[in-house]
Amino acid sequence: MPAVTNRLRSLLIRGARRLPKPAVDLLRRAEGPRAYGRNTAGLTADATMRAWAVEAARPVSIVIPSYNDVPLLRAAVASIEETCAGFDYEVIIVDDYCQPANSELLRTFESPTVRVVFKDERVGFARTVNVGMALAQHDIVLLNSDIVAKDGWLEALQYSAYAIDEKIGLVSPKLVYPNGTIQYGGTYYARLLAPQWFGHLFVGSPATRPVANVATYNRSISGACVYITRDAYAELGPLDEEFWLGFEDVDYGLRAWERGIRCYYQPASMLVHHESASRGYSQGQRELGSMRYFWRRWSDRFLTRVLSPVPSVDYVLSPAATPAWRDYVTEQAEGLRALGHAVEIHESTTTGVDEALVEVLSPRTSVMVSCDWGTSETVWLSSLHHGKPAYLLPGVESGRYPADTARQQSIIANYKPEFDYIAPNRWTADQLRAEAAWEVRGRVVPAIRPASTTADGDRRSVATVGLDRATRAIVDAFAAEKAIPVLHVDEVEPSAATLAEVAAFAPRIIVALAEYDTSLTPLALMGMGAAYVGRVNDKTKYEALDGYNSLLLGAASAAGVRKALGDILDDDTVWRDLSANGRATAERMHDLNGREMSRVIANIADVAV
Repeated sequence: MPAVTNRLRSLLIRGARRLPKPAVDLLRRAEGPRAYGRNTAGLTADATMRAWAVEAARPVSIVIPSYNDVPLLRAAVASIEETCAGFDYEVIIVDDYCQPANSELLRTFESPTVRVVFKDERVGFARTVNVGMALAQHDIVLLNSDIVAKDGWLEALQYSAYAIDEKIGLVSPKLVYPNGTIQYGGTYYARLLAPQWFGHLFVGSPATRPVANVATYNRSISGACVYITRDAYAELGPLDEEFWLGFEDVDYGLRAWERGIRCYYQPASMLVHHESASRGYSQGQRELGSMRYFWRRWSDRFLTRVLSPVPSVDYVLSPAATPAWRDYVTEQAEGLRALGHAVEIHESTTTGVDEALVEVLSPRTSVMVSCDWGTSETVWLSSLHHGKPAYLLPGVESGRYPADTARQQSIIANYKPEFDYIAPNRWTADQLRAEAAWEVRGRVVPAIRPASTTADGDRRSVATVGLDRATRAIVDAFAAEKAIPVLHVDEVEPSAATLAEVAAFAPRIIVALAEYDTSLTPLALMGMGAAYVGRVNDKTKYEALDGYNSLLLGAASAAGVRKALGDILDDDTVWRDLSANGRATAERMHDLNGREMSRVIANIADVAV
């Protein structure tokens, strides 16, 4: 039934597009409440933030610029009155020289909590807002007149400004169109789409989109609604009045970061913004003039920032990194040092923001490499001013937490567009594009130095890595029949020390049937001179080649496992070919690794952010 309903809705939408504009507007108004309900279903005010506000709420000054917009303004003020009853607040409406008839209507807004300020000329958004900000007595909320506030919005903004991180001074909410789709879900530099602009994340997605509902640090702010603490305003002062319309908010947020004040995106605060859903990158002369003025100030930060031809590299690892991945990063660092890079590896003790590391890294002009999801925020915060952030993806990390959807969405939300991504395979590059829409800068196949081993001799043993109990029993039964020893390793991704134990056992066959995210472990096992029995896997199919350097099974059936073991054990030619080709593949990939990573790092350093 839902599929039929969706098809019918699609047909009606296509038909409506052929109607005259007045009829389209009428249909849109009629559909609006239903669409809003669908796209915001289940979203409610955050109870924790509301409870915090009951005890710790601060007075606020809500500054609203106005220009011939009385109907919209009336809805905005009414929504403030409805949602801010628990706050001590003042509303400062600043008229940007509207028509005389509207001036009289504006006076009707005045009340003990609402003040209207009139001007005698039109001066644009920044100057109008600055008049109101100068009059504000408290923390400031900038609010467009075409905004309708929703329950819990101010509690969430104020909570984020004071209860999360003492360095946060500017907080932006999630803004949605009247149909409940997202208009603003954070600010990002649109370098891959239109490098002269900054864009809004998640535009057009339902407000319920999980990744859009992750609170996180934000590259700048939205002038349509932003909470500014009193301390932040004292440090930053007014908006730059050289901007007529556009970029003044982005500039303000970037200036905040320059002064050590952090911007934050809090989706638990949601407001409806009546900005046109069809607005695009095509702008008028005033907007284009603001854009050019912005880039005269910020081009060296975004358009032309390059690093040394042989840049230094700072790797950052957290407890989220597996031992095998940690060993790989250590080896890759050695390879980069051999090629002339100055390299350091930093260990974070947390999967959140490591402020001590941020302090260490922020002054550096290096390529800063996040090596796992637990370091993404730390590296992102560290690289805003001088270095450049890269992300050495250890596969698609969200897939490691199938039962923890909150963790999955947090990981994806912190795949920020400012990173240059380095993927271990094509599958991960494609998945990153699907999950976060970002492209990779390069692909580097992860490989460590093959273990020292004696490949010759009559090997008659089997090692298993990370097998489940049932498959391990199949191998044990086969080994018992053939009277050969077996070594079982529980680790799915063995550390270097465990790999050395396996190599010392000198197995003829290694069975590892996990669906690995990268080729790191398969290549490490192939490099031991044993014949590798693995699993058919799209993530590793360009390195583990069935019948050439490995035997790959579609499933761990008893018949399939026994046949693979029998073919290798009973036929020396099969074993020698697989083991020789496997070791050669592992050696080749290891030898390429440092050089390929160096090329990617140099490319990141040489290309503008």
